Amino acid sequence: MLPFADAFRELGLLGRLDVLPVPSGYPSPKHVNLVLRRHAGQTTLFECGPARPDVVEETRRALEAHGVRRLDALCLTHCHGDHAGSAGLVAGHGRPAGERAPIYLHSAGYRFLTHPEAAFLNETYEIFQTRAHWGLHEYNAFSDEQMLNNALRKRFSGYFAKTPKRALSFVDRGALPPGILALATPGHSLDCVLYYDPELGVAVPGDTIICTGLVDKPETLAYVIPIFTVAGQAYSAAYERFLDSIRVLRRFFETHEVRAVLAPHGKFAVTRPLEWVSFAEAYFQGIYRALLEGFFGEPARRAEPFRACDLNAFIPSAGSHPISTPSHTFGMLCTLADEGYLSLEEHPRTRQITFRLEEMPPADYVERRLAEPVERLALLG
Repeated sequence: MLPFADAFRELGLLGRLDVLPVPSGYPSPKHVNLVLRRHAGQTTLFECGPARPDVVEETRRALEAHGVRRLDALCLTHCHGDHAGSAGLVAGHGRPAGERAPIYLHSAGYRFLTHPEAAFLNETYEIFQTRAHWGLHEYNAFSDEQMLNNALRKRFSGYFAKTPKRALSFVDRGALPPGILALATPGHSLDCVLYYDPELGVAVPGDTIICTGLVDKPETLAYVIPIFTVAGQAYSAAYERFLDSIRVLRRFFETHEVRAVLAPHGKFAVTRPLEWVSFAEAYFQGIYRALLEGFFGEPARRAEPFRACDLNAFIPSAGSHPISTPSHTFGMLCTLADEGYLSLEEHPRTRQITFRLEEMPPADYVERRLAEPVERLALLG
């Protein structure tokens, strides 16, 4: 990893790319990195912040400070509030009222832009249900009022500006700006895509690839696996998609010149992206070993029902990621239940899911899944 400015200088990208950090609107991470690409007469912005008025104004000031009079394209990696919420507003930068630059995104998540209130309401119920699945609470312990007026959810409720579908261009249907390719990388969300500029050798991955650390303390640099979010990703779906995305990204980085991956949070470019692939593979193999060797290492646990959150004590990352880690372990357990190695039971009222061991799964199950060959990369564009 290198700080963005150092990476751009080393790779000869100064003047072609800039990173504009703006507030994410979330407690953590606090900022989201917008990537400004000026190349071949086109000005493209990747990502935009939430539709909070102060963030929209800060984004406009940042664009003006970089001499951007208007955008030719806005590319969204996925429809979460910190990456896409202000798309309909930012795409109009420097244009007459009602006119926008084309907004590019995957079609799986666009309803957060076209119908933000309804989509947010549905996601609110899904979040409470899913966290009950993990064993973090009992779904029937919350009234509608408690869910709808949850302080954190209420805070995020206005992060999307309503944008008509006619303003959107879907990358999975072949629409992309000139010179840009896209690769579907679902898992963190159903609609995640990575954008790739083959001429500059730069990729914008969205939350699939996240870096943390302090610029002046190299020993703090690290990768983080993102939370698996809920919309359209119940039970084993997100886990299986993310493992597939790791396989796809290994093949992509092995076969394409990617000199820098511009992570959406933090202050660093990933200049050796296959290192991230190795980290991600090791992480998922590690939580699988924690299940087999740690949790099931005690014979008594093999006969008792358990919840996804019960694995937290056996996984080091769970302490710093108490929500993200259960999303990963829950998806893994559901996948093993799909295979018949575990059984699962969902309580009809609490919605908590308990698992039981039926047959010890193979020690190399995850390793074999990650090693499955990718015959063909489905690059879009």
